[in-house]
Amino acid sequence: MFARMENPPRIVRTLVFSVAHDEDKIMQLADKGMDAICLDMEDLTPGPFKEQARRVVPAVAAKLVQRGLVVFVRTNGLANGAAADLDAVVSTDVHCASLPKAEHASEVIEFDALLTKAESRNGLPRGHTLLRPVIETAMGVKNAYEIAAASPRVAYMGGVSGGMWGDLGASLGYTPMPDGKETLFLRSKVLVDVRSAKVPFPIGGGGMFRKDVEGYREFAVENKGLGYDGMHVATAAPIIAAVNEVFTPTRAQIDELLSLMPYVDAAERDGYTTFMVGDRLFDLAGAVRAREQLDLARRLGLID
Repeated sequence: MFARMENPPRIVRTLVFSVAHDEDKIMQLADKGMDAICLDMEDLTPGPFKEQARRVVPAVAAKLVQRGLVVFVRTNGLANGAAADLDAVVSTDVHCASLPKAEHASEVIEFDALLTKAESRNGLPRGHTLLRPVIETAMGVKNAYEIAAASPRVAYMGGVSGGMWGDLGASLGYTPMPDGKETLFLRSKVLVDVRSAKVPFPIGGGGMFRKDVEGYREFAVENKGLGYDGMHVATAAPIIAAVNEVFTPTRAQIDELLSLMPYVDAAERDGYTTFMVGDRLFDLAGAVRAREQLDLARRLGLID
């Protein structure tokens, strides 16, 4: 049985990527307002600094957690040092490990096994560290369901966008557009796959053709509409704030959910699958989503 309660998944509204080998640069990002930061030991850490990243990440992760940030780590690929990365960085401070360029379920299974070994070596219970396969290729998009369903550790996954120089853009060959619609299908397709695989908190987003705040806000609204709980975003504080706002329930939404929860509890207790409030019919299928939104509101201090 995995140790979910010790490190439960949660809604991550904004995820920012950072270098993993330079503590000063990492800590400069820490006050930008994002929910989570991913220390990228792969693309953002040059080859000569890989070993340095393995020393920096454990120390800086503890400091980031003290500041209230959720810490993700993207390791190098399975053939390029993932095992050594995980052995060095897995700890109580690392919430989730990201597998780069995931293309097949077998890779997730292998990465899961490496996580189990690293947890054992570092005194953590099996399953403590969550997993985010990163979809960065056409093959990854094609096999997204199998990837998402390959391990019960998978808590975050989604379809993202990126420029023509990025892995995804190069693999699919699309042309980045101001409105981001070139990735609408892949973001939608991967969202259906991860939801079908019971991944609790899909994260979408990625790089944008437009770099302005309003562009990111519009992109966030579209991703939220599709069913995403959060986005991978740029490092600018105004962009992070705008995206956070999109994925945060409003006061009116919170008040409505709070008013409905007694009816939800009563319906569940009495064995009903629907309930009425006035002339409105509610289905208990929405109860999970309602509780997730209220949990987010509590973590943000919007309710007690």
